Amino acid sequence: MNKKRKILAITGARSDYDLMTPVYELLDKDASFEFSILVSGAHLSKKYGMTESYIKKDGFHIEDRVFNLQDSDKRIARAISLGNQIVGFAKVFECVKPHIILVAGDREEALSTTATAAYMSIPTAHFFGGDITQDGNVDNSIRYAASKLAHIHFPVMEAHKETLLKLGEDDWRIFVTGSPALDKFIQTPEIGLKELSKKINFNITDGKYLMLIQHPVISEVENQAAYIKKTLDAVVESGYKCLINYPNSDAGNFAIIKAYKEYSVKFPQLFLFTNLERNTYVNLMRHASCMLGNSSSGICEAPSLGLPVVNIGTRQRGRIHAENVIFTGYNKNEILKAIQKSITDKVYIAKVKKVKNPYGDGHSSEKIVRILKKIKLDHKLIYKNIAYK
Repeated sequence: MNKKRKILAITGARSDYDLMTPVYELLDKDASFEFSILVSGAHLSKKYGMTESYIKKDGFHIEDRVFNLQDSDKRIARAISLGNQIVGFAKVFECVKPHIILVAGDREEALSTTATAAYMSIPTAHFFGGDITQDGNVDNSIRYAASKLAHIHFPVMEAHKETLLKLGEDDWRIFVTGSPALDKFIQTPEIGLKELSKKINFNITDGKYLMLIQHPVISEVENQAAYIKKTLDAVVESGYKCLINYPNSDAGNFAIIKAYKEYSVKFPQLFLFTNLERNTYVNLMRHASCMLGNSSSGICEAPSLGLPVVNIGTRQRGRIHAENVIFTGYNKNEILKAIQKSITDKVYIAKVKKVKNPYGDGHSSEKIVRILKKIKLDHKLIYKNIAYK
């Protein structure tokens, strides 16, 4: 009789996959588990680099694929993508019959997974719940909704646990572990600038370059073209080389990609890429002078490298962060001033080098796997009530 716990992990994009890879690796090696991954979303899109290839390269068993992403720049696209996932996920869950399903974050797969699994009485472990931002983005509501539907919680810090308790979640369901994303991130072998330059075919041997990752904000779709041009104008005026990563698939991304392509053709100091191998990406962060945009990488991972970050606009506002982040509006001069401070202010740079990352210590995955191994899978786990009185 097979007594292994069957664990099915859901991933919809390179971003959540990279965060969870350390957990996946431990589960895959542990004889107590039968581990596989369900791939969906941007992983299966040529436009976003067909990043399923990274999962294959890492050697994980891909249980199935659900094609749901709509190639559209309209708000309706994400809603349709969510609906497509629910139908596809339900069929896979029924076939695989996992003991526990894992899902991370606040993208549509977090809601589609937890809602579908709740209806099918399958325990779901949700990662990164309880985080709070004040940017008004729909992802916040998705994160809270996923937490209410999930059965096991792995928040990053105590403050996030307090949020979950305020949402009415049982204390015994919540396990504060830190961010598993930092486990592999911190341990990534160092690659020198000369080798990095060869890998990306762009000369950064002097180490004086910026990294830009700016995602669209759904509530600001109509302004994305104007906003990203403010950022790019500031970058060009700074005089620094800049490595630019494609945005996510949210509404408004077409305008951002169009601007990236136009500027990278016009200004040779800009280098645009869709996706990079993880070790290369981490080392580009490691050697960068400054990261800018609105990616969670600047909030959650950059502090571990002592990397200055300029967070532009409303996305990520209100999140707990280290003192490596300068928040700006969508104003060229304000962005430029923040870039210059991050690169030339020696006192500020020295301060950033010493910051402590509030998101973890690099040993989260072991804690998570121990809990998944021991937690009792019974009616009590599935049955949920509002816990507060």
